[in-house]
Order: sequence, then C-alpha cells, then structure tokens
Amino acid sequence: MKKISFFLFLFFSFNSYGHEFNPAHLILNEESDTSYSVRLFYPQQYKNNAPQILYPTNCKTSSISKSSNTKNIIENYSLTCIGDIKGRSIRFENLDFLTDALLSINFIDGSSYESIAGSRNPEINIPLRQSVYPFAYFNLGFDHLLKGIDHIVFLICLIFLVTGFIHLVKVITAFTVAHSITLSLSFLGIVSISQSVIEALIALTIIFVALDAIDNKNKKFPWYYAFGFGLLHGFGFSGALSEIGINNNELALSLLFFNIGIEIAQLIVIPIPFFMIYFLNDNKIFKNIKYFLILLIGGIGVYWFLDRIIGIFF
Repeated sequence: MKKISFFLFLFFSFNSYGHEFNPAHLILNEESDTSYSVRLFYPQQYKNNAPQILYPTNCKTSSISKSSNTKNIIENYSLTCIGDIKGRSIRFENLDFLTDALLSINFIDGSSYESIAGSRNPEINIPLRQSVYPFAYFNLGFDHLLKGIDHIVFLICLIFLVTGFIHLVKVITAFTVAHSITLSLSFLGIVSISQSVIEALIALTIIFVALDAIDNKNKKFPWYYAFGFGLLHGFGFSGALSEIGINNNELALSLLFFNIGIEIAQLIVIPIPFFMIYFLNDNKIFKNIKYFLILLIGGIGVYWFLDRIIGIFF
C-alpha cells in the first residue's frame, strides 16, 4: 500500500502547475492639464496576448516603446486628453481569470487614485473625487490568496491536521499573526530574503503538512508550527505586493488593506474543508477521499519544490 501511495504521490505531481499571482499594473502620471506619461507592466507569459487598454474617447496615445525584465513586459508611452480624465472610464481587455490589472493615477495636484480591474469587472470609472481608503489593495490581497494556489492547498492540508474549533482558532491565529509580521517587515525592506528561495520553502511547507497529515494519529498540530510556516508565507505575500508596488502616499494604510483582503479570503476558504471534516470524519468513504487529497496535495508540493529549486540555479 505504501508503494502504491508513493506512486500516486509522484504521479499527480508530474503535471501539476502553480500559477503565480502577478497582476498587470497601469501607471498614469499627469504631466499637464492635458497629458500623462504612461507605464504599463504585465507578466511575461502574456507577451503574445497583452492586455488591451481602451481609454476615454477624448484621449489619444503616442507610439509605444517596449522593454522587459525577468517577470514583466514594460510599455511606455504618452496619453493626451481633451478635457479632464476624471469622471470617465478606462477599460482593460484580454484579462483572464488569473490576471488582474491595477490602475494607479497620480494627478499634478498631488492627489492620486487607484483601483483594480479583472475579467469579471474590466472597466474602471475614475471618480471626480479622490477616495480616502485604498480599497484597491484590499481587492489585491483578496485575489492574491484566492488565486495563489500554493497558499490555498497549504491551508486545506493544514486544516486536515486540526481537530476541534478552539484548536483551529489557535492554529489560524498563529498563521495569520506570523504572515502579517513578515509581510510588513519584508515589504518595508527591514528584512530581505530572495523571493525564489521563499517560494521553494513555501512548497516545502506543503510537503511537510501533507506528510504529517498522512501520519496523523490523533495528535495535535502545534500552533507554533503554524506560526513558523506563516512567517514564510508572509514573505511570499510581500513578494507579490512588491512586484506590483504601492503607488500612493498611504503606505501603512495600503499594507493594512492588502492584509485584510488576505484575511477575508482566508476566512472564506477555511470553513469549507473544516465543516466537511467535522461532519464526515467518521465516514469511511470520506476518509479515503481525504487520504487521496492529501497525497495529491503532497505530490503537488513535491513538484513545486523541485521546479522552484531548479529555477533558483537556472
């Protein structure tokens, strides 16, 4: 049975792929009452299907110059508008489910506006008045957890190790506090660790909890393990936010909203597997399904770990 389990463990890891959350970012800097300098970042994997931006009808774009770095294609051009851009709409085309687009506008009077678009809400209406709260970063945090598959499979496997509501609260609180600490420390530049190394270590945490869940004989998963794993995942959250950048003057508030978005998404994910385990834990069929899911998650973790370790050196 162990040999069969090991085979399944590796078999399901073979074709598993983890999508990294890396949204597009459109930055408009107002240079005068009628013109803006524009910079658009979008992931390298979309170089043949770049986001298309439909500006208000009173605006025209100049020719585009392109460059690139290891993760993004970068487009630079200017935008000239007749009249104010406030009160009008910008629409993003060619955004699939795994790609969002953050819009940042810096006005000449020192004010700014930020919002996020996606495949389900591709159009952004620029308000006449500036919003006090950076809700765009709440949406980014929310989307990052729900679209960050490695974080979701880790949480699901972690819940397989938790028995009882009070124990769940302790483990999730420890995980939340820890990733909030390293998210802030890393983004502010106080602590710096290679993002490639962090991504590999996050995959390793998935393997660890999968192996522990397979061998779980009614033992309690220590909250301090969750705290340690949360520190690593916080660096991962920070890496995603650093790629996008915070383009307004409310750094602390934007970080807070990003973190709150992560927590709300986390609270949406957790109850589903927890209540399934609570009500079906004594069911033999469910036990077999749970065992299969743990093997699958562990196999995915093995694939991601090997893939990310190779990526560090090549």
